Amino acid sequence: MNISAILHVMTKAADKAASIVVRDFGELERLQVSRKGIRNFVTSSDKNSESKIIYELSKARPEFSFICEESGFLKNENTDSIWIVDPIDGTNNFMRGIPYFAINIALMENKEFVAGVTLDPMRGDCFKAGLREGAFEGNRNRLRVSNREKLQEAVVALRTNFDIEQRIFNQGAIIRKTGSMALDLAYLAAGKYDVVIAQNVTLWDIASGIVLIRESGGFINYTQKENGIYDIYAASSSKLFNIITKFVE
Repeated sequence: MNISAILHVMTKAADKAASIVVRDFGELERLQVSRKGIRNFVTSSDKNSESKIIYELSKARPEFSFICEESGFLKNENTDSIWIVDPIDGTNNFMRGIPYFAINIALMENKEFVAGVTLDPMRGDCFKAGLREGAFEGNRNRLRVSNREKLQEAVVALRTNFDIEQRIFNQGAIIRKTGSMALDLAYLAAGKYDVVIAQNVTLWDIASGIVLIRESGGFINYTQKENGIYDIYAASSSKLFNIITKFVE
């Protein structure tokens, strides 16, 4: 498989969906509707974004199957090659007019994550990675994780229970709770964050980030629980990874 060609297809699909998401984000500020009306509008944005991604990916690889946030499992001829799609990761941020959300696309081959694209449509930042191809922001900027090794110097993105949060806080770490797991993982790959710990997240939240972090030199572990829910923890250095392992096990 030509990973570079696959990443081009994924990036193009994300860009097409971004046009829909950015347009609808602008419309949110002008809407004077009930809370239910806003929720319906956001749901429609989610579905429209996902439909555009499915359409673009299917043009290139019509035989590949899908796992999507909105549409669930879409079975095609090839069930060993599966696109994983989150049309808006950070929906609550999107709904409240907070410009921190992402479009997330990954490819899984024989149960291995081989390519990932995370696009911040509001800033135009595109993080992408392919198995043994490296991780990049845009076409040229190589991503590398930070080299921090002390938790008290680390920026830690969390989506966890209060007990883990309190223990991390007591170690002196800087904590971030942002509302977009996709961007948190991409930021770790880019060296902006040093640790990410999350509980009860979905496959489409994390699939792209797994490839990004591995290909940028980071360390990551994830465990599947019931009903397709995952716990995940990642760090920029092996030393930090060993430290946070003690907090989550």
